[in-house]
Amino acid sequence: MLKGGSLMKKRVIAVFSAFILFSNSVYGAVLGTEVNGWSHKIANGTDLYKNEFMSEQSGVGLQTEYYAKYTPNKDVLPIVVGGKTVWGLRNITKAEEYMKNNGLVPLIGINASFFSFKTGIPMGISVSSGKILTKDTENYQAIGFNKDGTAFIAPLKIDTHLKFGEDEIEISHINKYNQDTTPIVNLYTDDFDENNHNEVESLSIILGDISGDLGIGKSVNAVVEDKFTYQGAVLIPKGKMILTLNVNSDEVLFEKFNSIEIGDSVEISSFAEDERWNMVSDAMGSVGDRLIENGVIGSGFEKGAAPRTAVGITESGEIIFYVLDGRQNGYSYGAQIATIAKRLKELGCVDAINLDGGGSTSISGVYPGAANSEVINSPSGGSLRSCSNYLFLKNANSPTGILGGIYLYPFEQHYLSGYSEKLTKKAVDTAFYPIAAPQDTQIFASGDSSFNMETDTLTASGTGEITVTASYGDVATNTYYHSYETPTDIVVKDDYGNEIKSINFQKKYDTIRLNFEAWYNGIKLKANQDNFKLSVNNDIVEIVGNTLQATSNGGNGILSVSAGDRVCEIPISVKCVYPFLDIANNWAREQINFVYEQGIVSGYEREDGLSFLPLKNITREEFAVIMCRMLKTDVSGIDKCTKDFEDLDEISDWSRPYVYAMVNKGIIAGKSGSNGNIFFSPRVTLTRAEAITILSRVLNLESMSESKFTDDADIPDWAREAVYSMYSSGFINGYPDNTILPNADVTRAEAAAMIYNIISKSF
Repeated sequence: MLKGGSLMKKRVIAVFSAFILFSNSVYGAVLGTEVNGWSHKIANGTDLYKNEFMSEQSGVGLQTEYYAKYTPNKDVLPIVVGGKTVWGLRNITKAEEYMKNNGLVPLIGINASFFSFKTGIPMGISVSSGKILTKDTENYQAIGFNKDGTAFIAPLKIDTHLKFGEDEIEISHINKYNQDTTPIVNLYTDDFDENNHNEVESLSIILGDISGDLGIGKSVNAVVEDKFTYQGAVLIPKGKMILTLNVNSDEVLFEKFNSIEIGDSVEISSFAEDERWNMVSDAMGSVGDRLIENGVIGSGFEKGAAPRTAVGITESGEIIFYVLDGRQNGYSYGAQIATIAKRLKELGCVDAINLDGGGSTSISGVYPGAANSEVINSPSGGSLRSCSNYLFLKNANSPTGILGGIYLYPFEQHYLSGYSEKLTKKAVDTAFYPIAAPQDTQIFASGDSSFNMETDTLTASGTGEITVTASYGDVATNTYYHSYETPTDIVVKDDYGNEIKSINFQKKYDTIRLNFEAWYNGIKLKANQDNFKLSVNNDIVEIVGNTLQATSNGGNGILSVSAGDRVCEIPISVKCVYPFLDIANNWAREQINFVYEQGIVSGYEREDGLSFLPLKNITREEFAVIMCRMLKTDVSGIDKCTKDFEDLDEISDWSRPYVYAMVNKGIIAGKSGSNGNIFFSPRVTLTRAEAITILSRVLNLESMSESKFTDDADIPDWAREAVYSMYSSGFINGYPDNTILPNADVTRAEAAAMIYNIISKSF
């Protein structure tokens, strides 16, 4: 990956790079064709990678992986990291904080053990800094790390025994959750938590005066300080240990355990049959599968694509800490376990195990020159999952303060020719700790591209790889970018991110703002809107920046969007045609058109076409019909009215079921006659007060009492509350002279506008 003495190189896929084209045929054949990627040297013997692949498998699409390749060395060492306690969960960011609080410097980390969501306790064995943190009786596959950073993968079963006097008892669990179904001896250390979270009646033995190490191939000596039976959690004093055994355990075992007395000396020893485990500093077992053993991929793996985490070892001893994101179409689909095994073998691994995946999959890393590490993948759940423990690489060196490299950010960039971006420089010392970049660092770009030292701005030009060199004294670092004069695709979108295939204006002066994207073989290029050229083949629209405005009442054309030799053509139409012949100049034409398209209002067929008659007053029965349509009320089968109006026979046949429906729902009421009788008055024109009252019954608004109108006195008492509420809620407006004209007749145009306001604000 080094080129011209560079310390960092951004790897990309491009048709003009013979090396990269060759890489496509070698790297990522399992996951697909490599389309993008980068790598960083983040510490001695440690490189961080990101690769994107386009899968050839139907329905999969893009796959995104991250991994660290580590060559064991004394400057960088692996470590198993949990938190302050074995009990409980923490996400990878919290695990990093725990490391820093204990004087450790994290470089990269991945999630590790499968675990219990209830307790946070890892399944299987975990060893950190030579100390056994958890163990059970299983013989899971595990990875062990030696003090020099080297690693191996093998089955791990730790046998732990308690010796007292002439007797000996097996300690089956260390720092595991004690349940009433586990009649075995448990050992708890102060690493577990403040107490042992016990819930069943158990015999507990407190150990003090502890010496030795609770490690594989090691032993601990202690003295019994207390002994008691108790149902519930038992405190674990700092520097002490607790042995517990449920009272309902095997009678012989319980009798032997109970024979231990206060003041007795005990010895706890642990060993594994494979003596290599005696030398490990850190280790963790996995209930996941052994992916590769001695170069042979395993079989019988669980099916189903998911995010994955794994760790593997190459034939030369390099360690791969691997993550593949998933369950995010368009970013990364995920893979089956068998696919991950093949990918790790493709990366050179001869041994590998599967770790916890799915929503747990996470990787953090530190970019060169950054003060802190950060999560670099995209967890499938949308946020970090809290897990039990993690595998980290830590920087074992101390800062030197001597300039080791200068890096430019952002680093993973593909540009459309003409794009400019400000770059930021960061620096590391020879131990890869961040330091201030020299102010007089010299930066220059290769080829036709340019770098402005005064503004720290890189401007891409032409097609090809851009080498940007940052140098100071004898230290020079190359960062690589790519420029494309002609993209393979241009995509036009609206402000909501929807792709635009055609543009249809409804009337003159309508506008639309466009956003342009340039892509090169699946890679989105950074581009400014002014990097694209726009033209139209006639004068039906005007182009102002990236906004189009209709300048005609009708016509068709083609919008051409170009970058380099690539042209994207989008059909344009301006069609200012309304359904009614007589509304083009009416103030409510848009509202009328809308409610017509919703099937709420209709028109009148005439010899010259369909008319709406917007100035015609609307009748009460007509309004009942459009109210039913607005509310989508089914009127089939309605043939009775709950009100005995005097003029029921006068209701038109075409409106009768609609009138009955609105009356039966209590939305439209009758009118009082001079003799006290109640009439519906179907062909009487509707007043504004009546229309407002009817609509307010649908909305069920809160009561308002403040008047806003100069003709407030004209509002009928029965309509006053409705008028105030509808106006205060923004559903109706007064006239410019601040009147409401409650007793004026409602025109068909006004009725359409009222219905439009109700729908646009409430439905």
